[in-house]
Amino acid sequence: MIQININLVFTIINLIVLYLLLKKFLFGRIMDVIEKRNAMIQEQFSSARESEERARSLEAKYEDALKSAKEESFKIMDQAKTEANVQALKIVQDANDKASSLLAKARKDIAAEQENAMREMEGKVAELAMDAASKIMGDKNSTEKDLSLYDQFIKEAGDLNDGDGK
Repeated sequence: MIQININLVFTIINLIVLYLLLKKFLFGRIMDVIEKRNAMIQEQFSSARESEERARSLEAKYEDALKSAKEESFKIMDQAKTEANVQALKIVQDANDKASSLLAKARKDIAAEQENAMREMEGKVAELAMDAASKIMGDKNSTEKDLSLYDQFIKEAGDLNDGDGK
């Protein structure tokens, strides 16, 4: 059995006094430090949550900006391709137009050269005809006669060139 003696009562009283003193001077301060520490930790958690939310919103904004930038770059590339195709078609069309005009000019030049060559040939043929006619006639009577023979020869030569054969 337990004996209750005075030492036990003093020990219990001492413990109660010690507890009250510790509670008044030590536990209060320790609890204040623990409360401050707890508040600081809670504040850090809330700050971390806010930072995380801001980071997520910034990430979403950056992703949207990146997506719109990609779309814009695709639009710019498509527009550049379209403009390049239009310019290429214009260049080809201009080249075709220049080639056509050069071809038409060349055809005109060829026709003019042919006409000049025909005139020169007609003149030479007329001279030859005049020489032949004068040799056949034996002498040159008059300039009028020469011109009439020339005109007659040109008329006949022109009829032969027309392709009629009449």
